[in-house]
Amino acid sequence: MLFLSGLAFIPFPAAPIYSATKAALHSFSQALRVQLKGTNVTVVELAPPGVETPLFRGEFAEEMEGEKGMDVKVFAGKAIAAIEAGKLEIRPGLSNMLKWMSRIAPEFMLTQMAKLSKPKRLALGVSES
Repeated sequence: MLFLSGLAFIPFPAAPIYSATKAALHSFSQALRVQLKGTNVTVVELAPPGVETPLFRGEFAEEMEGEKGMDVKVFAGKAIAAIEAGKLEIRPGLSNMLKWMSRIAPEFMLTQMAKLSKPKRLALGVSES
């Protein structure tokens, strides 16, 4: 099982490296699933939305002020139910919406994600002066 994030589908400008690695894992899992077709290996992707965890409240606390993540127990229940149902791509809650909106209106969604926070330019070595 590969753990992604809804940010695999629409990047969060405040966390470009995090978003890029999740997108890379999504691409990797798709390719791996094709390569392993016909074997007894199953490649399952789990792309959680923002979940009320220390990461959500710690790392992204400033950017996510006022936003609420999915309850951990609700997330776990949805993930387990999808695994038991044999789903290969599991996208509970907002992650599923991000996946579909990345196909329907990618620029609009990127703009919405950008409104959540101002990217930290200093992390890229760009001065704000």
